[in-house]
Amino acid sequence: MTARDTGHPISGSCVTEFVSFAVAKGKESRAEEWLATLQSRKSDCVATLDREHMHFESVFSHLVNGRMYLSWFSVQGTAGQPLSTSELEVDRVHRAYWQECIDGSMAPIEHRHVVDFVPVEVANAISERGRRLLSSRETDVAPATVHQDEPDRRR
Repeated sequence: MTARDTGHPISGSCVTEFVSFAVAKGKESRAEEWLATLQSRKSDCVATLDREHMHFESVFSHLVNGRMYLSWFSVQGTAGQPLSTSELEVDRVHRAYWQECIDGSMAPIEHRHVVDFVPVEVANAISERGRRLLSSRETDVAPATVHQDEPDRRR
């Protein structure tokens, strides 16, 4: 779920999200392979964050009633480019795993954002980074659009 905390110094320029997706039954080992791939290619993944205006992203794995879920937590700007437009090889690999492993018949679990607790220095750094990304983006880039069949700019 997308939420803006209007009392926060980075509000309006950032979105905080935490969303969980069910892994298709029988695809758990492939999902573990996917997570290992993301870990082993961490520097490649970090290199994609600027185009997505992603300031921070974490991936979690957990079981709910024996079912594997993958969850993404992120703090991101509102004008990033969607994953679907990326031509980077690591993003193509990510999309292929996504299509294979995520159970599209199960609705994502969107965790409701309530509040951020961010030191002023960190909020200022995020705001400055956001301004830099916005000033460097090309004028013909449309804001990101989330599609149900893609991982919303997530790694």
